[in-house]
Amino acid sequence: MWLPPPSVSLSPPRLFAPVYKRSLTHQTLLSHAKPQLQKNFNFTQVRSLHRLPSQTAPDAQAATATVAAAPKTPLWQKVAIGSTIALATSATLLNQLTKAPRLEASSDSGSGNVITDLKDEHSRIGVEKKSTTELMLSMLVYKLCTFGLLVDLAPNLISLAESLHLSPPVYWFIRRTFFAQFCGGESADDCVGTMSSLRSAGINSILDLSIEADLDGLDLENQTPTEIRARFNKSADNIAEQISACIETASRLSKSFAAIKITAMSSPLLLQQVTTTLTALENKFKNIDQDRDGKVTKDEFKQLVKMLPSPSLNKDQSLDTMIDQLFSEADKDKDGMVDWIDFASTISLNRDETRSLFLGEAASSDVPGLIREDLEDYKRLLVRMETLCNQAQKTQTRLMIDAEQSYFQSAIDSVALHLMEQYNNNPNVEGPLIFNTYQMYLKDALGRLKQDYTRAQRNGYVLAAKLVRGAYMVSERKRALELGLKDPICDGIQATHASYNAGVDFMLEKMIQHKQKLIGGTEDESSTSLSLKTSPVVLFVASHNKDSVIRTCERMQQLELTPQAGLVMFGQLMGMCDQISYTLGQHGYGIYKYVPYGPIHHVIPYLIRRAQENATVLGGVTIERTLLWEELKSRFSAQKERTQIQAVPTPVVPAGPATTL
Repeated sequence: MWLPPPSVSLSPPRLFAPVYKRSLTHQTLLSHAKPQLQKNFNFTQVRSLHRLPSQTAPDAQAATATVAAAPKTPLWQKVAIGSTIALATSATLLNQLTKAPRLEASSDSGSGNVITDLKDEHSRIGVEKKSTTELMLSMLVYKLCTFGLLVDLAPNLISLAESLHLSPPVYWFIRRTFFAQFCGGESADDCVGTMSSLRSAGINSILDLSIEADLDGLDLENQTPTEIRARFNKSADNIAEQISACIETASRLSKSFAAIKITAMSSPLLLQQVTTTLTALENKFKNIDQDRDGKVTKDEFKQLVKMLPSPSLNKDQSLDTMIDQLFSEADKDKDGMVDWIDFASTISLNRDETRSLFLGEAASSDVPGLIREDLEDYKRLLVRMETLCNQAQKTQTRLMIDAEQSYFQSAIDSVALHLMEQYNNNPNVEGPLIFNTYQMYLKDALGRLKQDYTRAQRNGYVLAAKLVRGAYMVSERKRALELGLKDPICDGIQATHASYNAGVDFMLEKMIQHKQKLIGGTEDESSTSLSLKTSPVVLFVASHNKDSVIRTCERMQQLELTPQAGLVMFGQLMGMCDQISYTLGQHGYGIYKYVPYGPIHHVIPYLIRRAQENATVLGGVTIERTLLWEELKSRFSAQKERTQIQAVPTPVVPAGPATTL
């Protein structure tokens, strides 16, 4: 009779232990995704089928009857369990290889040159600290993302599965692949272990509750406008409470951010209408500026105000008197001219004094109006955001306002700039509190960035800008095509690269200009050095493009901007481009990982974008996949050497004669 060697166990639960073991000192990225297979897989019943010789026939029949009476396991669960056992078995064997010492040790912190290390395509700094299970997961997800057809059909396949009530197996697969790769967990507390692990590698975190809303998929049938408003306000209040918990969790680790999506904080219908109104007003300003110098005269200012839905603020005050007061307030340099920046700062939805100017029906004037309930909801949005900003200021947790679809963006920017003016206006050694995001693949992004810098300078606050290429290209172009609109996306990848690089250069140039202004003609540069407390701008380079990261580091060295100053930060999404993140962290740069979380059914849109919108990145991660494979081979080689050493017989030394002292 064959018996297993002492080192081998046939107990099924041990198959899972090495894979999903959770360490109290170092949690892996999969620590939040423990399978609950034992609830559906009864090992006692399986063992009853393998009767020992000592079992009697009645005992065997009883055992068989017990199994037959048990409820049938669904087919998808059987497939899932079998796949998991196979994966777990393979991972168990591979994990044994990690017990051997690595063949190549990691570089010492801060050694070498960051540019050289970033260009090193054989550096395994981003994978060498991962468990074997995590390496296998990354290879699987990266491979899946290279299948263009699968990525394109993912949204439809998920919708079809939900309509057929097949969500459990689909979510089971997503949870153990894409969710485990790109998300930190289902709650903020789930992410603490991941954040701590990143911190040990010199990487900070941006905690992101990945709940957002879009116009597609809104089920508004058979609901009155009052019911729809109540529904969105209730949801927004609930999300605000969750964001508050997110800020509290992020504050546990210094220098962390909490990310906010404005579409989750209000009705997407309202944000779309506000964007339409603000865009129409800016277009009217450009049209009425006949000499195209970017400014309007007092007469042109008066014409523009009369185009607003409710041009009269006070029934007891004449229209001309009211316009005179607004023009005097907007004309800050008293040259008799007002540009768009001063106009938008004066006549704004963010001011209680002028909000009622926008009261009216959507098509009742040259500029679409907002009904009274819309204005009330917009005010509620501002109150929610200000409450969260007050909490963030108290806990010293910075807030990152994410960019979203272009048909929401003007409203989002309006809120973000309003908050910057309130909370980024006091010099702080920790830097500005509010960051806004610019999607540089949009044709108007660079112009808006420059315009917002001018506005910040005039109104006395710091412009903190996160630059991304963009994450909504597919949906943006689809919508533009369906509605017959101009494509808002840059024409080609090279145009996007040029826009992104121009945005980075603009922000760096403003830092250097201010540094030269501080130094002036003095010899003591230490007393006038550029810092988070003195710089008019702070730049966050959020990019998976290695060339962009290297280019920014080179520019920083040329301009003598040190990483320790904290004026330039870098960021990548969790589960992507770890070689860049870990290299920057090793060299002391301000590097951050977005750590998204949320219930899996809420983060599905985020996960689809990670596969869909970043297909050019993930489809080209040949280097990443090569590094993963090289690391696995290294562990195989280390185990092989170890086995060979252990196989060498120890020579037996004969004992000598006993000696008596």
